[in-house]
Amino acid sequence: MTLNFDADQPVVGLKRQQALIKAVLGASNADETRWLEWKSHHDVSKPEGAFAVSKAILGFANRMPDVAAQWAEGHAYLLVGVEEEALQGVTRHDIEKVDAWLGRYIGDFDRYQFTYVPFDNGEGPRHVMLVDVFPPRWGDPVHPLRKEYQNFYAGTVFHRYAGKTQPARAAEIDALTERARRAAKRVNVTVGIAAGAVAVVPPAEDMRTKILDVLRENLLKQLDARRPAKKTSTTGAFPYAPAFDVFRALPPIDYRSPDEFREQVEEYLRDFDTAMQQSFVQAVGTAGTPLRLKLTNPGEENLFKVEVVLSLPDTVLAHVTDDEEDIDWPDEPAKYGSAALPVSLGAFPGMAALRAPAFRLPPIDSPYIEHEEGRTIIRFTPVDLRPHETVPLDPITLYSTQEAVDSFVGEWRATATNVSGTVGQRLLIPARHLEVDLNQALLPLINVDVQEPGPTGAAGPTPRS
Repeated sequence: MTLNFDADQPVVGLKRQQALIKAVLGASNADETRWLEWKSHHDVSKPEGAFAVSKAILGFANRMPDVAAQWAEGHAYLLVGVEEEALQGVTRHDIEKVDAWLGRYIGDFDRYQFTYVPFDNGEGPRHVMLVDVFPPRWGDPVHPLRKEYQNFYAGTVFHRYAGKTQPARAAEIDALTERARRAAKRVNVTVGIAAGAVAVVPPAEDMRTKILDVLRENLLKQLDARRPAKKTSTTGAFPYAPAFDVFRALPPIDYRSPDEFREQVEEYLRDFDTAMQQSFVQAVGTAGTPLRLKLTNPGEENLFKVEVVLSLPDTVLAHVTDDEEDIDWPDEPAKYGSAALPVSLGAFPGMAALRAPAFRLPPIDSPYIEHEEGRTIIRFTPVDLRPHETVPLDPITLYSTQEAVDSFVGEWRATATNVSGTVGQRLLIPARHLEVDLNQALLPLINVDVQEPGPTGAAGPTPRS
């Protein structure tokens, strides 16, 4: 049996708490880890129970931040009242009383919280005590045992190893000393603009929609245009003429139904739209100047894996700049009525997904771009910095359709793995208005223009002069 639980995120909410209890019931004692421990039963009102829970809390608290961060974003959990294949439950007590009982052994350490989680495995509801120990931080002091218990003297430093909590060895004491020492060292970097601006461009969404509508209309006309060929009798021309007439009367063979052809058209249009968007970004990057930030370490310390995160208003869109990017424009679906049964990867279920994407993906070490809470967030690839060193960060193409703007206000923050803290500041990014030919930007390889609707409401491609 193994622990069937996703430890990428903290255990928050009743549903996830119960999922963890269920996972423990289906696990083995070998599945206890550096972030999870469970005990079949303990009453924290008794010295034995209070010490057992306190020992686990102190062990989790005396972990290294970089090690703890590998699971549940640094959180660690103790479950009391459950073990593999057995749900015992615990007696519930008031929070104030529990804090007092544990405080005898953990002192004023308060970076934990606990709750009683109801759970029913078919034998009636029980309550499991779930203790959440918060992530350790650089600069945290060592947390020793404050009250003697049996063979463990006051001052014992417990550490959570893989599957067990026990007195720390010399190596762990040294590491915890270094953890505390880092409180005096905080990240100290500056971020500035080396070159570039936010390109202010005309909106392209309406033009993209028109182009897709024209392509859709032209492709779907094939369904209406397909008619059986006019019969031409060959009766009497040769002995097998009647059979030949029947063969000629058959409509052209196409393995696709009309609905399947429509699905192919929509898939093609989605890929085409993706390619248009990438072409537009490439045109903006070529006509404008991508933003390039410079990162400086003004101090005397080596800084490792400095990560810069830039936050911008959601009116600013960001894309990775790649001057060598090749856009793969998709091929139109085969003309309806002419597609024979395919003998290719697409003929086998699930294999069509293996085809190449509409455009080449950015390199693995490119900045990561996401949107959250009304902001555009850019996470740059972490870099190492020697004392007084300045390095350029990867270029980013920024553009916006917001008019009458001279600049955009962003915010940056930076962290490093070998020092504590976060540093950040506002960043004023200039705006540059660009004249972009939407036809050329969206359809650089297609010799057509998309016209505005005329008096009849029709719009369509016409040859470029």
